[in-house]
Amino acid sequence: MALDSSLSPKGEWHIITPEEEIRALEAKLAEKKREHAAAGGALEGAPHEEKEIFREVMREHIAENRAPVDETHIAPARGVGAPLAAPDSAAAAVREQKLATLVEYAFTHTIEAAVSRAEKETPYLIDELHDRLADQYYEKLVQLRKLEAL
Repeated sequence: MALDSSLSPKGEWHIITPEEEIRALEAKLAEKKREHAAAGGALEGAPHEEKEIFREVMREHIAENRAPVDETHIAPARGVGAPLAAPDSAAAAVREQKLATLVEYAFTHTIEAAVSRAEKETPYLIDELHDRLADQYYEKLVQLRKLEAL
């Protein structure tokens, strides 16, 4: 088990374990489901709905723990009319390996630590990392019998 100690975007130091982060995600999911039910939404009959709610919870969790991005390190946009590069299988394999490494890092440290690492190493993977984390954390919660399987 790894402990992460970091400065939050709000300037507060905190120490969190992966287990604490999972409990926080469970609590946020339960709250979001209550809000959804209060607004008249029903999880019954829409098995994918809970997973979509969890995706929203994960996106909010990442956003609230994310430090502001330094815009000066973002590459300029590709010019209009510039040719698209052909997909490179070697580049795709490297990207996949980076994603797998970041997901594993999130499970052994924290989501916040993995997102921070992604922003420093490869900030263009953040959206894809979010999707992978949402899916894999959801599956982990199902495996831990915290949620019913869909």
